[in-house]
Amino acid sequence: MALLSVAAGSKNAEAKPVAIRWCLDHFPRLHEFDAKGRTATGPSVEMMQEIARRTGFRLEPSRQTPIARCLKALADGETDIMVNLLYNEERARQFILIRFASRLPDQLYRHVAAAKPLLRLSQISSLSLVIVRGFRLHPKLQKITDALPPNQIQYVDSALNALKLVAKGRTEAALLSPNIVKTLLDQHPDIARQLQSTQFLHDDLQPEDIFIGLSRHLKHPDTEQKIKTALAQMKQDGSLQRILGDTVLY
Repeated sequence: MALLSVAAGSKNAEAKPVAIRWCLDHFPRLHEFDAKGRTATGPSVEMMQEIARRTGFRLEPSRQTPIARCLKALADGETDIMVNLLYNEERARQFILIRFASRLPDQLYRHVAAAKPLLRLSQISSLSLVIVRGFRLHPKLQKITDALPPNQIQYVDSALNALKLVAKGRTEAALLSPNIVKTLLDQHPDIARQLQSTQFLHDDLQPEDIFIGLSRHLKHPDTEQKIKTALAQMKQDGSLQRILGDTVLY
């Protein structure tokens, strides 16, 4: 009987779902936290829950955590997964990146009273800018902002704060994701009335791929393939498009 109990216990231990720790920040329109920063909801959460269901993982979302802290935790193996990451060489070295969709390029948002039209990307370098701390811009835009002197750029903790600075005339422009801005301006029509977006002419800003990032310290090496398989199934049966809707490109 003792041997049977041990065997049964071993089977139960083997059947226990693998826990996947998910670190996430407040990301308007994709995953948004409640006022206490404890529970996230949104398309990204639904996507991850569906992936967990298909792979048999047990998803363990974090409380609201600044993206810079999440990235460090992922690199150090203190968390297992992040979503909605853009590509850069450092992230490709640090993480296992799995593409699941693409996003529209960042846009420039200025005050409605701004007189001088901007038609080329190169003209951005003449402006004072505000950017969300920790978020990567489109590579062409990132190259321009990286070359600017520190006194020409302000960094804030949220897209809403960036828009407020522009609306109040405290800086000339913000570079932000249009998907995030659309949601925020729908929620804050008073700010929307004070802003305009810029469409650049003759500059090739292509959509960017969006990735799930896995830690390279994962204890279960088959995690990557299981997630890839689940995503392929979700694309084929339409689940991914149903969950994410028009927030991304496929």
